[in-house]
Amino acid sequence: MASNTGCKVISVERIATWWIRWEDLEWPGGDVSERIKRRAGAFAEAQVSAAMIFGAHFRWDFLPMFTQLNDYIAFVAEELHKYGIKLFDHHSVTLTHRYRTKEQLRRIMLDSAPHLPLCPSFEAAESWRYKGTLLNDWRMLDVRDYKPVYLPQYMAESFCYRNPGFISAYTDYAARLVRDTGIDGLSADDTVHMGGYISCGCEYCRAELKRRSGTELPPAGDNSFWGNWDNPAWRDWIDLRFDAAGEFFRRLKAALPEGFMLTACGGASASGYSVAAASDARQFIRGCNYVNMELVGNTPPYKHDPLTVNVPMRQRFTNSSHHYAVARGAGTRFFNTGFAHSAVSADCVWAICKAMGGDAWIGTLKSRLGLPRRVLDTLPNEEDIVNIAFGFEKAHPELFEGELLAGVGVYFSYETRNHTLFGSLFSGYCEDYNQTLALLFRHAVCAHTLFEFPENTEEYAAVLLPSAARMSAEETKAMVKYIAAGGTVIVTGPSAVPGCESGRVLPNRVDVPEGEFFPSVPDGVHLRSPAWLKAKLPAGGEGGWSSPRRGLYYHPARASEGRDEEELIKLCREAVLPSPVRVLPAKGFLTTVFESDKYFIAHLLVEEYDVEIDRELDAVRTHRSRVNIITKAEPAGTDGEIRIQTHLPLRAYAPFSDDGPVIMPGADGYTVRLPECCAYAILRFDKQV
Repeated sequence: MASNTGCKVISVERIATWWIRWEDLEWPGGDVSERIKRRAGAFAEAQVSAAMIFGAHFRWDFLPMFTQLNDYIAFVAEELHKYGIKLFDHHSVTLTHRYRTKEQLRRIMLDSAPHLPLCPSFEAAESWRYKGTLLNDWRMLDVRDYKPVYLPQYMAESFCYRNPGFISAYTDYAARLVRDTGIDGLSADDTVHMGGYISCGCEYCRAELKRRSGTELPPAGDNSFWGNWDNPAWRDWIDLRFDAAGEFFRRLKAALPEGFMLTACGGASASGYSVAAASDARQFIRGCNYVNMELVGNTPPYKHDPLTVNVPMRQRFTNSSHHYAVARGAGTRFFNTGFAHSAVSADCVWAICKAMGGDAWIGTLKSRLGLPRRVLDTLPNEEDIVNIAFGFEKAHPELFEGELLAGVGVYFSYETRNHTLFGSLFSGYCEDYNQTLALLFRHAVCAHTLFEFPENTEEYAAVLLPSAARMSAEETKAMVKYIAAGGTVIVTGPSAVPGCESGRVLPNRVDVPEGEFFPSVPDGVHLRSPAWLKAKLPAGGEGGWSSPRRGLYYHPARASEGRDEEELIKLCREAVLPSPVRVLPAKGFLTTVFESDKYFIAHLLVEEYDVEIDRELDAVRTHRSRVNIITKAEPAGTDGEIRIQTHLPLRAYAPFSDDGPVIMPGADGYTVRLPECCAYAILRFDKQV
């Protein structure tokens, strides 16, 4: 899979959201220009280095206003540039709001308020054209009935990014946008299948399947094709859905200035829904030069509201690891997108980004709170909540340099993810990959995600294969060569490695009644994933550790089952050469270590939190979506101590605490006592003694 090493993003960015609101559509009237000038100054004071536009999000809905919108964006860019702040535009490439009823219109205006939903009616949309081409001719078609795909979660339709007419139109629009506005970068969002396997049945997608496999797209009820990973044509269908995004970004890159900053949708590449959505950063990087990972929902998680999104902190780390690996392979950087309504939450978002070696894009998401404008206007803006974190980063750039250290690699099996049913289940392959990485972070074992086996042990002394249930002949050959070069391979769970048979029999096809393979919309609003995606696999994999051959170790249990973890950590540590700095596992912390020219830098971030929200405002919300207003996030399950074995000089930082850490030297290193309620610590070790 080709990477985009020809145009790199090498600067470190501190990004905050620049909202376009309804009153901004008065441009150039009203006091819009004065608001822009005031906010540009406020961003500069908060040490923001780049602003990312949000609003006017479903960009094709603003077709009649492109000239006015571009003029507004150009003025924002001009004002920000006076302070040396970059401006990136961010919008949905493919989605367009469409409502069929008044109730749907109302839901758009309430639930999708952050998009600034200036949505046309179906009647108006029927005649809309761009450079003579009907927008409706670009739509994704539902594979069940070949009608336009409808996405109730956004009350939207979606354009197919394989459609040559759409590609031509969007690349033309993007080139015009850059030319007219002077923006410094573009985040081209939503080149994924939002409805999962219902898309896309357009003539171009069907023709590509015919070209690859010689097969016509079968009817939706044909279980010999749909959900049958034993069928090569189905695997071709999976692959071509992924490939479409890569080809789209390759074409888009060619339409933009050389080296222009281009990034994409921040959907996770290592989740149970990645295959259904065809979301993969390695495809996006074929044209992009900046990798995005979205931290959807609350950070840290608030576990008492089932209607908001609350992802475990360890999963924030593991998803970031995949995207860090994509960026590292392309010679560029990655950033995380996170949402916050208080400095408490903004600090946590920022800490995740820095602990994983990425940049931070932090934005409020007020319009998803279901509160009246008079209340929202009293809540903090981005510049009010990022200033502490961004100020610390600006003052201490040396703490955020270098490469993420790793003597251990965790191999991400694309063959398993893409070409097995196991790879497409919520509780399947990606859960074992994520759990393996999380275990290493908890035990302060430095690890990278790998997409290829190393040729030798110069960088990775051990490679872990969690539940790699399918491997190509080329992969197996590369693995054997790595072991012969002295490498250690540690295999767990269902395995395609010779000599590592788990005894599990994994199903490879979905056997459901007609119509139950695809998602449903039982309440007319929320897309519900089909039951088979949530299926639990039968127990299996009895037995303990074995060594089928020298350099190869195997345990039949899945990582998500949590068996014999201590031996896995022991095998990793025995394989890796001693480091000048060894951070011992700190209770309740996730640990990463970086190396720069002058320093080793360790980042420790708490995994579990005691979280509180603004209960008064929460009680009067008219609707709930994704986020809460977090007012407290205190560490849980820690003892506040960090032990390090090293003879290098140490400095310790607690970015969000009034008091600094206390360093206590010992015979073989240090004990660091953290301030009370310290959730994030950074340790800097000087290499020049």
